[in-house]
Parts: sequence; structure tokens; C-alpha cells
Amino acid sequence: MKAAVLFGPRDLRLVEVDTPRPPAGWALIEAKAVGICGTDKAFYTGSYPLFKTPLIPGHEVSGVVVEGPSELLGERVVSEINFACRQCRVCQAGLYTHCPNRRTLGIDFDGGMAEYFIAPTWALHRHRLPHDIAFAAEPLAAVVNMVRQRPPEPGDLIGVIGSGFISWLTANLLRMLGHDPVIIVRRGSMKANLFERAGFRVVQVEEASRLGREESSLGLGFDYIVEATGSNSGLRAAVELVRPRGVIHLKSTPGGVASFPQTVSVVKEVRVIGTRCGDWRDFKLALSILSRSLVSVPVTARYPLDEVDKAFAKSLEGDSFRVVVTP
Repeated sequence: MKAAVLFGPRDLRLVEVDTPRPPAGWALIEAKAVGICGTDKAFYTGSYPLFKTPLIPGHEVSGVVVEGPSELLGERVVSEINFACRQCRVCQAGLYTHCPNRRTLGIDFDGGMAEYFIAPTWALHRHRLPHDIAFAAEPLAAVVNMVRQRPPEPGDLIGVIGSGFISWLTANLLRMLGHDPVIIVRRGSMKANLFERAGFRVVQVEEASRLGREESSLGLGFDYIVEATGSNSGLRAAVELVRPRGVIHLKSTPGGVASFPQTVSVVKEVRVIGTRCGDWRDFKLALSILSRSLVSVPVTARYPLDEVDKAFAKSLEGDSFRVVVTP
């Protein structure tokens, strides 16, 4: 089969590889749409070292089951990305996304940027959506998981730092839940206009500090910040903008090391929460939200697998939300 294989930073090649064979309890899925996410881009640029070399990237993937249990054959599915053992103490405690024996699709296990990929059947979720919408179930499930772990409180002044795809999903989910998040962007952001057209209030980082003082209930900053910049500098901005005992959710995975004012964080008694992937409940809810068109999925461009190099180049442009590869 054809596959996009990453051998190192910016060394992405379209090659012929063996079609994976699903073991018992697994399925072979024909990939139909794969989103290029921030982690994929970090692997590609080299800011996040590869866990497996070479690697077929891609974990925001929707496809069709072509081999596996009869009840799944021909079904449209999205896959969770954490392939846990489901037997260890961590799994039995309900933390299977943190199973020490897990393999992670597109991270340390070959992903969906190929004609076919494999996944355990328990990790598959059926759907009836177009594939280039369904791929967004994985990142949306991660945002659902974030809100479920620590939801905002009524009346919170909420800031979402960043103007990318995760920021878009976060802002729309929070709006769906009755909140009115402020989108905080860097000067010259090429994607801010999409948020403005959708009716979100968009401010630059410099303006956000004033807004946090003037509009929060205590006059001390934002109550709840979601850091989704995709960079190592986002945490610094979040710490500066959040109020004492406020909440910061970290959603960026760019690799590298973040630098932030630690003393300010301690003095403010900031709650910093890192949240990662969605679990079974989060995927179910994410697919339900997408099936009811409660959150839209802006796709900047679509490329066939043969043009995966162009797809990655486009994904790195400043005006790109999600670029989708269609194997």
C-alpha cells in the first residue's frame, strides 16, 4: 500500500509498504480523511522528536472497515488513539488513556496517513458523517475531555489564546455550553477573521490584559484560560492574563520547553491543568455534536495522499486551519 512515512525532520516520503495485518480483535480500516494536527506538524518540523522512526503519522482519521468482525465490515468509523492493554491496574482504574503499556496511533504506532491502518475494534466508533467532518471527532473529543475535567463556572470571564483549529473547537464548544469566550490572538493573526465572522470577540494579547481587569468580576484578570497557541510561549501569556486562583488549561503539544514566570504563578496560586486525549465517553459526545452540526469543521484544503508533501507545506501556512489528506 502507499503510505506517507516520516523518517526525520522534513523528511516525509510517499513509499510502498506492506499493508498491516490486524491481529485477533483488531480491524483493518481503509483511511478516507486524515487531518494534519499540531503534533503531526511538530514531528514534521522536528520541534517534537519522533518516538518511532520511521513513522506513518496521522491520528485524526476517519475510514471504512474492510477486514474485521462481520458487524463492522463496511462501517464508517473513527478510532480512538490510545490502544491500551485494558488489563493493568491503570486501565482497571478507568485511566486507560494513560495505560503504561499503550500504543498511540500516529505517535509511536503507525497512523492513518496511508491507504490502510489497523486499530483494536473496541477503539472504533461508528458514524454516518462525511469523512472530512468525522476526522474532527478526535480533536473535539480532546476538547470535550478538557471541559469535563474542569468546566468553567457560570459568569467566568473565559479567554482562549490562539486562533487555530483547537481554539475553534474550544470556542464553539464553550459557546454551545452557554459561555461567551474571548479569542486572544497575536498581532497579525491571519485566522482571526473566521472567529470574528462567527460572532466571537477577538482581541490582541496587548488588549486582553486591560479587558481582564475591566470585565472580570474581581478585576484581576481572566477566570479561565485555554492555552491553544501550539507554541511554547503560550503558557507565559496565560499566566500573565489569568487571575489569582484562576484556571489555565494547556492544550498545545509543540515539543520543546516552555518558559513562564514561575514566581508569578506561585504568587497567583494558578491552577494549571494539562488535558490530553478523549476517552470513550468523549468520542461519543464529540460525534453526537458533529452529527447535529453544533460545531462546524473548517477545512482549509484537501490533498490526495500522492501530494502529502504539499499538504504539509500548506498546513504550515499562517492562514491554515485544518488541511486534510484523503488517501
